[in-house]
Amino acid sequence: MGEINRQSCVRIFRQAELPVILKAEVERFIERNTLPDCGRVPPNCLKAFMINTAQRMGLNKIIPYVKNLFKAKVGYEGYYLDRGELFRVNLSDNS
Repeated sequence: MGEINRQSCVRIFRQAELPVILKAEVERFIERNTLPDCGRVPPNCLKAFMINTAQRMGLNKIIPYVKNLFKAKVGYEGYYLDRGELFRVNLSDNS
């Protein structure tokens, strides 16, 4: 768990002022998607999950903030992995 605490996107997320409910969901995502070989979470997947979850929770006002929270693309070609399952993230400009 030590390596994940040093990963910049995780540190930035943990220091960000985000709704508690979103932070709780993202922490669970980090726990289940930390890669065992390197102890890190894929930043593109993390950002895509955060945006997708915020959309699902109706937190559309904070999505621009989340998109700029740390340097990473939003998923990969509009998709991200969560526990090995592929999910689509809505990348429309309205959110």
